[in-house]
Amino acid sequence: MTDQDFANIFAMAQSIPGPNMILMMSFIGWKVWGFPGAVASAFATFGPPCTIYFASYRLWDRFRDAPWQQIVRLGLVPVVMGLVIASGTVMARAADTSWPAVVTIAAAAITLGTRLSPVWMLLVGGALGGLGLL
Repeated sequence: MTDQDFANIFAMAQSIPGPNMILMMSFIGWKVWGFPGAVASAFATFGPPCTIYFASYRLWDRFRDAPWQQIVRLGLVPVVMGLVIASGTVMARAADTSWPAVVTIAAAAITLGTRLSPVWMLLVGGALGGLGLL
C-alpha cells in the first residue's frame, strides 16, 4: 500500500460517521485480504483496546477519590496533544506531496491563528476539490 492509498483510506474513513478508526482498519484489511481481512482487522483494532479500557475504567472508578487521579489527568493532557499533532504531521506529509501542501498549511494556520471554524476550511477545500483545483 502506498502513502497515497493510506491517505485516501484515512480521508474516506474520516468522512464516514461512526467509529472511523475501525472503518479505516477494515478498509486496510479489505485491501490486503478481502472480506476476511476486513473482519480480522476490525476485531484486532477494537478488541484489545476495549478489554484494556474496561479493566482500566473499573480500576479508575474504584479509586475515584484518590488524589493521584488529578495528577494523572494533568499529565495526560500534553501527551494527548503531542500525539494528535504528531499524527496530523504524519498524515499531512503522506497526503500532500505537491503544491496542495501549501493549501493544507494555510488552512491549518488560519484555523489555529483565528477563531474561524474549521468547517469553513472544509467547505473551501471541498469546493476547490470539486472544481478540480486541488
